[in-house]
Amino acid sequence: MPELITQTDDALRDEASRSGRAALEASLEKFGPDVRDAFWNAIGLYYSTRRHPGADEPTADAELPSVAA
Repeated sequence: MPELITQTDDALRDEASRSGRAALEASLEKFGPDVRDAFWNAIGLYYSTRRHPGADEPTADAELPSVAA
């Protein structure tokens, strides 16, 4: 049975994401805009090419095969 995701789980994940992004942005403040832009461009390239750990794993959005009853 697939694991159920509750609204609380979504809210906690969203809060953790916002907190992590804020901490990262704060740490990048010591660099100039050109370095920050280069950092975010590298992050975007890394994830858009799917060369990150778990890239070969199916995403949570992937449709599960249906089973005939």
